[in-house]
Amino acid sequence: MPFLTIRGKFRLLGKTKSGKPSGFEPDGDSMQFQPDKPALLKKLKQLSSPFRLTSIGSTQLRYEGIDALELHFPAPGGNVHQPRPLADDARNHLVTKSGLDPVTYAPPAHTRVQPPTIHDGARGHILSRSLEVHGRPVAFVFVGDPAAPDGTEVKLDVALLRKSLNYEMLRSGQSYPLFYDTLFADLRAEFAHVSLQAKQANLGLWGSDLSQVGVQATSIPQLESDAVIFPKLFRRLTEFFGSGNKQLSKFKGFLAATDERVLDLDTTNNTHFDTFVDVSNGQVKLNKTPDRLVFVSAKGKEPWVQTGK
Repeated sequence: MPFLTIRGKFRLLGKTKSGKPSGFEPDGDSMQFQPDKPALLKKLKQLSSPFRLTSIGSTQLRYEGIDALELHFPAPGGNVHQPRPLADDARNHLVTKSGLDPVTYAPPAHTRVQPPTIHDGARGHILSRSLEVHGRPVAFVFVGDPAAPDGTEVKLDVALLRKSLNYEMLRSGQSYPLFYDTLFADLRAEFAHVSLQAKQANLGLWGSDLSQVGVQATSIPQLESDAVIFPKLFRRLTEFFGSGNKQLSKFKGFLAATDERVLDLDTTNNTHFDTFVDVSNGQVKLNKTPDRLVFVSAKGKEPWVQTGK
């Protein structure tokens, strides 16, 4: 199935109701994008929520195939982050490669862009087929304008994939791979390959990764300090502690209750995320590398739910 070409700009600044510039909060896999023709977003498949535009006509992207360390995840009780400055490094790398430097971030959190910015509005384009459950375009993201006209449907092959910012974040070791069933197998295999190369070279986060080594997990502050782990696991842990749970021994049960479906690429079994998480002696870890897991999206769940009725 082809992807829709949507031209536009990467945006660092929005506007308040009074018209004053207000900074967005980009991170290592998230950026505001302002389409030249917002109506093209209506052509993307909608799962539940429609796309949303800010006051300047930008929308939040979800970068397909990658999961960078969290810089401001909205957990119960407030925003949380994974260890800094590694989480900042991922954001800074993406901002730099998007052509947006130099950027200043407002104290004390240093997550929100502080006006003014010189290169806000750098040109870019996305290839997308659908919106995810929260209405964000699931996108392969590229710098500059494409050769194809706006609204053109194109085939995304491996050669073109290698020019994407998604690929760059894995190549540089600034992101983990995160695969959903919406990602085509040949593209997934290329993402897995380049991510493994970065891991073997200890690039970026990989020199500090504890996903399969294990991390002590007794509280959110400890996770913020130590948890250089697969971000999806970090998010589930912060949801667990943020919901009032205190005993890590109950985390597997909490995770099982979420019923988060996963395809194991090694066994081809359809199972659940808790299958790949081990908890013992106050530590939590993955028992399989993220590149061997394919998470079932809201889109992928629909046929199973209907079949089971």
